[in-house]
Amino acid sequence: MTATQKTPVDVKMTTDIRQQGEKDQVQLQARGELYKKNNTTYVKFTEDLEDIGKVSTLLKVGEQEITVIRSGAVEMRQLYQYGEKTEGSYETPYGKLKTEADTDQVAVMWSDSGRTGRIQFGYDLTLQGTVAGRYDVTISIEEDHDVEHR
Repeated sequence: MTATQKTPVDVKMTTDIRQQGEKDQVQLQARGELYKKNNTTYVKFTEDLEDIGKVSTLLKVGEQEITVIRSGAVEMRQLYQYGEKTEGSYETPYGKLKTEADTDQVAVMWSDSGRTGRIQFGYDLTLQGTVAGRYDVTISIEEDHDVEHR
């Protein structure tokens, strides 16, 4: 097995959002691929956002931190590091915003094979200096056995 062998995976992401007393939940399901490089696991998938277009997402998963990098219709880069406030950016066709995540929860669990896992992280988000709410994210990653091997 080479260091960058890619495994097809199914990604399910649920984000619970609390803003000014309101609760919302955003769910995403996508097919993607998982690979490891050094001591980091990468999960790559594409979302098709309504009214915006396709967004390619890369999750860079360490033990106590997760970096989310999105490119395409939305450009975003944010590091979520346990116990830290980290700066990032979020860019849409309407402009670029500075983000800050105050992360107080990071849990990363992988199966023995390393191809199935669960990632949870929670943070308070600030957008351009204004509190944007509380975000709790759960990502389930499962090896996709339905892919035909040609």
